[in-house]
Amino acid sequence: MNNEVTKILAHLRVVKIEAHIWGGRKKLRKEDLILGDGSELPPEDLASLGSKKIVDPAELAVFHRLKKEAERTCLKAGTRFLGGFAVPEGSIDAIRSELDTIASEFKAARDAFLSRYDQTVEEWIDRHRRFETAIRRAVEPIEAVAAGISFEYVVFRVSHPESTDAGGKADETLNRKVGSLSETLFREIAQEANELVESSLLGREKVTRKALSPLKRIRDKLDGLAFLDHRVQPVVETIDGLLARTPKSGPIEGQFLSELVATALLLSDPEKTKRHGEGLYEAEFAVTPHQNVESASVSVPEDNPPEPENVSPIDLFGDLLDEVDLAPSPEQETVPAMVHEIGLPKPVPEPAMAEDFWF
Repeated sequence: MNNEVTKILAHLRVVKIEAHIWGGRKKLRKEDLILGDGSELPPEDLASLGSKKIVDPAELAVFHRLKKEAERTCLKAGTRFLGGFAVPEGSIDAIRSELDTIASEFKAARDAFLSRYDQTVEEWIDRHRRFETAIRRAVEPIEAVAAGISFEYVVFRVSHPESTDAGGKADETLNRKVGSLSETLFREIAQEANELVESSLLGREKVTRKALSPLKRIRDKLDGLAFLDHRVQPVVETIDGLLARTPKSGPIEGQFLSELVATALLLSDPEKTKRHGEGLYEAEFAVTPHQNVESASVSVPEDNPPEPENVSPIDLFGDLLDEVDLAPSPEQETVPAMVHEIGLPKPVPEPAMAEDFWF
C-alpha cells in the first residue's frame, strides 16, 4: 500500500453525477424518407440512416444546461477522477448545497416538460407536416420519456481494499490513477487560464476587474487541491502575490496588466506551470554546498525572518510576455520587481479511520 496515496485519498471525496436526458430521437427508417423518381438509397453495408427528432431539441436544452452546471460546480473545487470528480473534503458541503439546488431545478424542468409533452410533439408535427407519419410512428409513451429524464448524485470515499488480488493489480491501478490526479489538475487549470487569455486579455490595453475573477477561481481550486502535488502551493503563492499587488479599485492596466497576462500565460501551459512550481519549491528548500543536513534544518528566529527575494516578471516568466501585445503607458515602461513569498506546503493530516467505499 502506498502511504502517499493513502494520505491523498483521506483528503478526497468523489462526487458522481448521474444525469440522464431523453434524447428525443428515434432511428430513421427507409419508409420515413420521401424519394423522388429514380432515387435509390445506398446499401446498409455502405451507409446507415441517422435519426429523426421527435420534439424540438430546444425543449431539452434546459436539461443539458443543468448537467453542465453540475459538472462546473464540481470542477470549481475538484478535478476529474474515476468517472466523477475528486473534491477536497472541506469543500463537499458547499458542493452538496449547489448540487441540491441544481437537482431541484432539474426536477422542476422535468415536470414542466412532461406536462406539455403531447403539446410539444404536436407543435413539432405542425412544423413538419410532410413527415407527420414518420414522426408519429416514433412517438414514445410519456412513461418511457419520464424514465429517461433524471438527475441525482452520489458522494463517496475511495480507499485501498484491505486485501487485493495476488498480483496486486487493483492496488497498482488505484495508485496510478491517484498519482495522475495532479496531471489532470494542471491540464484543467491550463484550459481555464487559456480561456481567460483568449477571452479577456489578449490585445487589451486595460481590462475591468472582472478579469481577476477567473484567476481567483483558479487560485482557489489549486489551493484546495495543493496536497496532490508539492508543486501546486508555490503556484498558489505566485497568484497570491499578484493579487496582493493589484490595485484595489479601477481598471487593470500597465504593469499590473502585464503581470496578469504573464501569469495567465504561465498557467495556460501545464509543463511551464509544473516547472515554475518545482523551481520555487526547490529554491525554498535548497541546501547550499557548504550546508549539511543538520545546519539546513535549523529554523530562523521569528524576530529575524529572511527577506523575500525580488523577482522580475521577465525573469520569472521568461519569454511569455513576448507572446502578447501590450501597450503600457510611458511612465510604466519599466515593470517593477515582483515579490514572491514562498511558504511551506500545507501539512497533510492523517487518513480518516472510516472507509466508506472500496475501490
